[in-house]
Amino acid sequence: MDKYPKKSKSGRFPNLGIGPRWFELRFHHEQCRLWRNRARFKVVTSGRRSGKTELAKRMLIKQLFMNTLHGLPGRYFAAAPTRDQAKRIFWRDLKALLPRVWTAYTSESELLLRTTDGAELHVIGLDKPMRLEGVPWDGCIIDELADCKAGIWDANIRPALADRQGWAWLIGVPDLHGPSQIEYQKFYQLGLSRTDPEWRSFSWPSADILPPEEVESARHRMDPRLFEQEFLGKFIVAGGRAFPDFDLAIHVKPTAYQKDLPLCWSLDFNINPMCSGVLQHRAGMIYVIDEFTLPDTRTDHACDAFLERAKQHGWNLHSLHVYGDATGSARDSTSGTTDWTIVRNRLKELCPQMKVPRANPPIKDTINAVNARLRNAAGGVHVSIDPRCHKLIDDLNTALWPGDLEPHHALSWFRYFVEREYPILDEMPAIGGVVAVTA
Repeated sequence: MDKYPKKSKSGRFPNLGIGPRWFELRFHHEQCRLWRNRARFKVVTSGRRSGKTELAKRMLIKQLFMNTLHGLPGRYFAAAPTRDQAKRIFWRDLKALLPRVWTAYTSESELLLRTTDGAELHVIGLDKPMRLEGVPWDGCIIDELADCKAGIWDANIRPALADRQGWAWLIGVPDLHGPSQIEYQKFYQLGLSRTDPEWRSFSWPSADILPPEEVESARHRMDPRLFEQEFLGKFIVAGGRAFPDFDLAIHVKPTAYQKDLPLCWSLDFNINPMCSGVLQHRAGMIYVIDEFTLPDTRTDHACDAFLERAKQHGWNLHSLHVYGDATGSARDSTSGTTDWTIVRNRLKELCPQMKVPRANPPIKDTINAVNARLRNAAGGVHVSIDPRCHKLIDDLNTALWPGDLEPHHALSWFRYFVEREYPILDEMPAIGGVVAVTA
């Protein structure tokens, strides 16, 4: 459990006593958790004027005087999508936060501060990623991450932190049309899932910081979706999420194999990747316990992987039920035999129950069925997904409808299973770009 600094009598963060620019901040639990948490990579999404960038600036100055792993003076940078934007966000405040008595060098042209101990703080625009390259870094703040170039974290930022095991804060407000919006959301989900100890996520709305009347004024004049993005720090997507009720905090949790329930295996026969999932269910509740995402894989290799995993985890396969893509009965695999024939032959000693339809149901029907399990009209939740099922979780979070679901192959096997076991019999009209469902 994180430890929090004690509030002053005024209910504010204490002044650190190194200059007037370090004025007191009102105590905020989530901000304090962000400040004290020791995760290496922290993802922050919160509304405009909510204090996240102020905390980031203070953290950079604090780090200039902290010991480094290598024992040398630290080297840090503050970055934004462009150099002009980075200068506007950071430069003046960083100069004010670093007391002059501890400042040995300031370069307005290079946007560089150097302390009397030799630590360096650079302000950098990410419109030219090569500015990061060639030198090792101990830590960084990336602001307005959604508006940075797509792929810049993996291609440029993360490698630059490797030599010195550097840390990073990835902060900003979601941007529906930002080139890195998808990556930003994935990083946030990773930190929220707590599956990787290096990553943690933090979020709070502008309403926690701004005057209530200012927030209410914005609420009444802004588009609701834009308000959620700009003032609540929420990720929204164009076209409508296919599964708007899917919630990491509700649906993703450790989900163990239950010996008293039959095992279900559902397959999608795309070749690269070939995806399938392992499920159990009872009384309307669906438990997703594992998944397979196998690159450039033939059907017999997928069977090998499933049987090996079953042996490894002690799954009982004598009451196995098999679901999946009806097209596997029609097309030839690389061996010249249909996919479902291969599956039947490989599993024939187990005598599985094959629950594969003659034709795949309409996509809209499968979406209706999944949405009804995620949250029905009465508010009931009937899906539990183990955190190891990264591909399915990502597909449920990012799939759009109306839209192309073809790239979401993990979602395919899940849709096939749910619609077969829990179909929606009464078709409902579409509402707001998302298909409505009943329980």
